[in-house]
Amino acid sequence: MSQSMISFVVGIVVLLCVAIFTEARYRREHKDEPMTRWLDAHPIRDWLRHKH
Repeated sequence: MSQSMISFVVGIVVLLCVAIFTEARYRREHKDEPMTRWLDAHPIRDWLRHKH
């Protein structure tokens, strides 16, 4: 492959990664229940003490 074609492919991969990251962040911020509220209701220490 020529250098320009490699640069083009790398650029597209980087843009796709940025788009996926942005979409995931947008979805996380616009959920009805934020992650911090979930963690407050389910502390890690309860998980560690819970025996199956």
